[in-house]
Amino acid sequence: MNLWKRLVLSQRKLSIITKFTFAFIALLLLLGTVAITGLVSLDAVQSETEAVIDTGIEVQRLVFRMDAALKNARQLERDFFVFWSSEGFAKAFERYVQKHRSEIKTVLNISSELQNLLESDNVSPALRRSNPDVLDYVALVDQYSSDFDRAVGLVGELGMADVGKISELEQNATRLRERLQLANTPELMVLYLEMRSFEKEYLLTRQDSIIKSIYEAAKQLRNGIIASSKLDITERRLALEDLDKYEVIVKEIVALNQQILSQIRENIDINSARLTENLVGVANAEVQRARSAIANKIHWARVLLFAAVLLALLVAAAVARQFMSALKAWALEQQKSERLLQNILPEPIAQRLKQEETTIADSYAEVTVMFADIVGFTQLAAETPAIELVEILNVIFSEFDQLADEHGLEKIKTIGDAYMVVGGLPKHIPNHAEAIAAMALDMQTRINEFCADTGKDLSIRIGINTGPVIAGIIGTKKFIYDLWGDTVNIASRMESHGIPGGIQVTEATYKCLRKQFLFEERGLVQVKGRGKMNCYLLMGKKSF
Repeated sequence: MNLWKRLVLSQRKLSIITKFTFAFIALLLLLGTVAITGLVSLDAVQSETEAVIDTGIEVQRLVFRMDAALKNARQLERDFFVFWSSEGFAKAFERYVQKHRSEIKTVLNISSELQNLLESDNVSPALRRSNPDVLDYVALVDQYSSDFDRAVGLVGELGMADVGKISELEQNATRLRERLQLANTPELMVLYLEMRSFEKEYLLTRQDSIIKSIYEAAKQLRNGIIASSKLDITERRLALEDLDKYEVIVKEIVALNQQILSQIRENIDINSARLTENLVGVANAEVQRARSAIANKIHWARVLLFAAVLLALLVAAAVARQFMSALKAWALEQQKSERLLQNILPEPIAQRLKQEETTIADSYAEVTVMFADIVGFTQLAAETPAIELVEILNVIFSEFDQLADEHGLEKIKTIGDAYMVVGGLPKHIPNHAEAIAAMALDMQTRINEFCADTGKDLSIRIGINTGPVIAGIIGTKKFIYDLWGDTVNIASRMESHGIPGGIQVTEATYKCLRKQFLFEERGLVQVKGRGKMNCYLLMGKKSF
């Protein structure tokens, strides 16, 4: 069946070359027609002009999007400073600050896209000269974002629950109130409540004029405490100490508020409006200039059309030979690409990807996953030159790759000195657990042989788990076939919590293998994120 597919594919490639040959003949006929009608030349002129127009419109679109995102960020900034005291710092941070950062990121992404567009070939010199303004704008946005983050930090210092200055002020004021209540001094409580009323008003409005009222109320309360006959010396001293501390915290809160206000920048709105007006104006001018230049370019296009067609006919014969040679080279490169794709991905997955399947994600009810890690590799890396270290890894992992092929297993990936392999996918095999166990034992043998041959002091720590997974393709560039699911995580934990030189398996894997393999019960092992799990050490295969 595979041979038949290769024959069909070969026939398809030959038919492609034949089709391109006929297409080239048709192109020669078309050039003759174009020489008479001149439509190709006019279309080329129109396309060039439309490209300039499209670029100008794209510049306007990006500028409007960037301006809208910045306005959203500014609104979120204002909402944060207005509502954080009533909603609480944590909730306001989540509701406004996180969205603010997202909008700033959008602004910077759009500005980067705009810079790339202004540096492209389709942009006129007038638009290209606007690029430094965009760079200055980006620097201003970065500074604005930093200033806002500093202001948010100051707000956190001011209003963070249990640890902020406002919380500290409330705790201190509560102690002072309790002392006055215990002393049964209604006249002092009146002064205390008046002071707290001014405090609440200031925290709500942040108006500097109220600060003086707070200090004046505190002064009256201080005089009342000193003059009160209901307070003994100790009570008076403690109450004055609490009041002193209260005034110190109020001053700290006022200072923090002033720092917060100093971080708020208004000039970014002015610069944003200036950049928007400048770029949109230049883009509009370029669009109009491009449209007015169409008539002039069409005239010269007609003059140059006949010379261009004659030159094209002369070059056509030479191009034909190169074209056929390129097609043959393309066919060879296509074969190389297919071999490379099948080396990167499992063959069934590669075929599905070639058929332009956009989303590849499959569920498997039961597979067996193995992670292996080289023990002693960190020490070896510190003592070994980089080239030699890579050669060692290449030798070891090449041996493991060979074992994976021998046992009908699928290698997933390597991460540093870690090796991941799975049995039971993408093609189902009923004995996936047995195959993984056999490979794990063979891996120990191979690493021991390697150490005996090279004198290196290395061993491997292996973890195995059996269960359901999801497998699929990640990304569109430098993509990778990978696995997800709790089964994968537990297999990784089996390796990281295992014993150097040992093969640790979960109870699920043990149940699949206990009739064919020898195990030693390790008992309950504390596994990160899972609690205590009953684990077993694979010792070897039973002899029957």
